[in-house]
Amino acid sequence: MKIIGISTSPRENSNSRIALEKALETVKSKGFTVELFDLNLLNIQTCQADDYCLEHEGCCVLDDDMQAIYGALRDCHGVILATPIYMGNVSSNAKIFIDRLYAVLQAVDSYNVAGKKFSVIASQAAVDPPMYEYIKHNLETTVDIFRGIGFDVEDVVLLIGNDTAGAIVDKEDQLNKAVMVGNKIVR
Repeated sequence: MKIIGISTSPRENSNSRIALEKALETVKSKGFTVELFDLNLLNIQTCQADDYCLEHEGCCVLDDDMQAIYGALRDCHGVILATPIYMGNVSSNAKIFIDRLYAVLQAVDSYNVAGKKFSVIASQAAVDPPMYEYIKHNLETTVDIFRGIGFDVEDVVLLIGNDTAGAIVDKEDQLNKAVMVGNKIVR
């Protein structure tokens, strides 16, 4: 069985990517295979809102790197989406990915997503509790989209206080949360 990792940070040595890799290491240790997609390195266009996928059983008209992710979604056990928090919400790469899942919504049976597990790992610089609550709300709203498509949402983990690239490396408590995500998505 396979777990897909989706990294959406444009930053090298990003905290969300480090946490994702920690979760995926845990997944591998449980005997699962992993496939990691780094959206910043892929050519994924924005949804064209042309309803082509609606008329063609979930096939997207755009012939870009999202096609590989569509294929991986069909035969995976679960997905872990890792995103930095920018301006109070998921990264623009994450938003493009989410928008392109409209094709999956049009052919849920074809993609066989019902019951597949889904988790989010997000990292932000802010440590201010009111900002944390606002962002947590935004993340919950985002995962509602995945619930609507048919995924079983396992975790929504927000890692705070990561204001520089690689800051998470010295934060054992946050790395342990990433391990927990890996453990939960394969059970």
